[in-house]
Amino acid sequence: MKLFKILPVAALAFAASLSTAAFAGPVYTFNTSTGVQPSNVGIITLTQNGANAVDVNVDLINATYGFLNTGGPHTPFAFNLAGAGALGITFTTPVAGTFAFGTLSLNTAGGSNTPYGAYTVAIDSSAGNGSGKAYYGDLLFTLTRAGGLSTDDFIANGSGAYFSADLTDGANTGAQAWMTRSEPSLTVTALDITEEVPEPLTLSLFGAGIAGAVALRRRKKA
Repeated sequence: MKLFKILPVAALAFAASLSTAAFAGPVYTFNTSTGVQPSNVGIITLTQNGANAVDVNVDLINATYGFLNTGGPHTPFAFNLAGAGALGITFTTPVAGTFAFGTLSLNTAGGSNTPYGAYTVAIDSSAGNGSGKAYYGDLLFTLTRAGGLSTDDFIANGSGAYFSADLTDGANTGAQAWMTRSEPSLTVTALDITEEVPEPLTLSLFGAGIAGAVALRRRKKA
């Protein structure tokens, strides 16, 4: 009898988890950029992290590239968000946003990166200007918004750029913009997840099969 009590509960829990996942935003990648540095200088990946958070990973091709302030105005990293609500940020790399020359922080007033326009959200650096004060390395952080945040909320600005950065290779500095977004990953879309959810008839037949097997076993024992 314990089998019949556990099976429906487990099936419902499984279906519920899939239904929740269907609301998650797709994984987006930005593989090419334009600007002072090479077009493959870094890959940006957006990954849904629950209903209210998105992981942002800026993977630079090597450690000789860094985020900096050069004026101009130029912002270490910037992007546009649709929707409203208080934003929060947690830095994973660098840890707590701290590096050798300063600290990275969230600026909800936004920033600019000439010639790629203005943005509603920015990552600022407390370090001074120039390559000698840059943060060299990848950038990984989680952005949260209490009212909900999706990977679809990251949108292009008036210049057609989703993200921009002020980058240096140790000598040459300047703005870089990511304007091309990948197609959503099919493994994460709501359509694919819905197709994987077992139909009620399938669950009923499965349960009936187990019930028949148990009944047959009891007859043999009798």
